Amino acid sequence: MNDAIFKHIRAHYAGLTGYSSAGMEAGKDPSKVYLNANENPYPLPGLEGLNRYPEPQPPALLEAFAQNYGPNGTLEATQLVVTRGADEALSLLTQIFCEPHQDNILINTPAFGMYAVNALSMPVGVISVPLLKKDDTFILNHQAIITAATNESQNVKLVYICSPNNPTGDSFSHDDISDLCDTLDGHAIVVLDETYAEFSKAGSMVDDLGGTPNLIIVRTLSKSYAFAGMRIGCMMCADKDFIHLVKTKALDAYPLPRLSIEAAFHVLSPEIKEIATENIQKILAERKRVEKLLNASDKVRKLYKSDANYILFEMDRAADFCKFCADNNVIIRDFSGKEETKDCLRLSIGLPEENDLVLSLLMKF
Repeated sequence: MNDAIFKHIRAHYAGLTGYSSAGMEAGKDPSKVYLNANENPYPLPGLEGLNRYPEPQPPALLEAFAQNYGPNGTLEATQLVVTRGADEALSLLTQIFCEPHQDNILINTPAFGMYAVNALSMPVGVISVPLLKKDDTFILNHQAIITAATNESQNVKLVYICSPNNPTGDSFSHDDISDLCDTLDGHAIVVLDETYAEFSKAGSMVDDLGGTPNLIIVRTLSKSYAFAGMRIGCMMCADKDFIHLVKTKALDAYPLPRLSIEAAFHVLSPEIKEIATENIQKILAERKRVEKLLNASDKVRKLYKSDANYILFEMDRAADFCKFCADNNVIIRDFSGKEETKDCLRLSIGLPEENDLVLSLLMKF
């Protein structure tokens, strides 16, 4: 147990008795007969096995994640929690650390919208520190983050950083993030959202967890592993006591669907990882091709550098073009009405023929 984490946890969690489900108490062993969870013993045809609850946190799945994200042995299975996508992990963290009507989270706008939505629904306050524009990229406002997060009157518990950032596509320097963690130690916890890390040249900071006690990393299989439909992600932290607290006091009784668990084992296998890696390279090559063509268009005012599987670009009448695409059965994301991304649209990199549709519509617009 380290103070860098536990001093920030909401006080009532210390004495909270979490719910212990039948699956938590007894595990799952195919050699045993389980009559402890009020399950229906008659599976429906074609759905065999789904009449039984899955293990809440299968040890073998935790180990598979640990080996996948910490291949050098830098991550242990007891240092992670598997969640329903990254979204559940983000929601749980705000719930565990932030006292409603009292505490705040800090986000770097433009940022992934769910950080603020989760907070405001609890309700917890949101402090926004806008990213700084520098030529064709966005960078962290390092000093402004520190000033806000160390101001005791602000009650900032969590500093959310997304790298690569959604929607801008920028990866932030690992040295800068490490410096923020060091400076904010004792003041706040840094939550690093690495949803798009596999697409980034910078990679992950998982190897830094051991030396950074106030760092929590969130990952997902949704993007790089083409697994969005199964909703599997995780949060990682060096403090095993904190991970245990999440599992026993914050997670739902049975948080992971059985089919998602079974599919995740397949996705995390070496064979599938090799295919996923090849697909990532295809996406990056396609992004480079699309960037070149967008840059050549006289209708695109600015193209922001991307280290992810999407491109943020700026153009006149952006909202009109987004509607024009929709009228032609192509859906892209409109960020043009927000101050930090005024006149900007975000294009996810699809198949070449799908991207060509957008480019052809741009020519016709």
